[in-house]
Amino acid sequence: MPHTDFPTPGLQVLSAFIHFIGITLLTFFFSRRLFAEELTTRRGWASLTWPRLCILLVLIDSYLFMFATGLLIFGIGLQESTTTCSITIALCIAMYTGSKVLIYAFLTEKVYIVWANDIKRLRSPMYLICMGTILAYVVIIAVLFMGRIATFRPGDDACVIGLKPSASLPLLSYDLGINLLLTSLFLWPLLRLNIPSPSIKQVATRTLVASAVALTTSTVNVAVLTVLKGWELGWLCLGTCGIDVVFNAAALFWVTSGREARNSSKDATDNQVTLDSQVLSALALGIYCFFG
Repeated sequence: MPHTDFPTPGLQVLSAFIHFIGITLLTFFFSRRLFAEELTTRRGWASLTWPRLCILLVLIDSYLFMFATGLLIFGIGLQESTTTCSITIALCIAMYTGSKVLIYAFLTEKVYIVWANDIKRLRSPMYLICMGTILAYVVIIAVLFMGRIATFRPGDDACVIGLKPSASLPLLSYDLGINLLLTSLFLWPLLRLNIPSPSIKQVATRTLVASAVALTTSTVNVAVLTVLKGWELGWLCLGTCGIDVVFNAAALFWVTSGREARNSSKDATDNQVTLDSQVLSALALGIYCFFG
């Protein structure tokens, strides 16, 4: 009979709690975003920009991850077959990398806003560098799929998944490199322009909290994987990744919610913002990306 073994009933309840609460929060974030962007109207869709679409797609990606992994754990059962166990790690990689690509694409647009100076995207060196870096992520994704681990543990046939060091190390190196790149591209214009604004304190506070949340969840996730030498029980891996996904989506939603709420009270055709607000927004999201 298809099932997923848990060491104790308490851990099973905890795993269910993570998935159910995660789906509830992501549904809330997505519904609020739909309202803020007025996507229930044709005008809202017509005025939807690519960066805002990226935020929506991150929330959708996170929701689908939580829904699909919950179905695998509590519906199909991770120990149902070898195929199910293999699908689990493949789904984890696909959803994680998909979310990262969307976040990087969103931040690339912010880099363009800060550095463009009315230059077209394909003529902006910074934009092209960022896009080239994102395209290089395709190689990392291929390495992750080639280095994935999916097997059954001898004795109790528990589904064990993870990544080989040959896959996890390039991923960590890439993340560190692109995060440093994007953050420096946001910080340098802000320091150079020396923009005074009463919004800086609020943005800094929001960014600090979001960064702390993202840093904590990512650190715990990496620490667990390191301690277990790249091998984790399927339900544990999906649970820790689920926490990471939900908290990162919450941080991204919260960092952008203040600006989005103010914009939603204006006429939808008023899409122009000042350079100061764009730089501050880019700074907040850049620091979030660095710690995430």
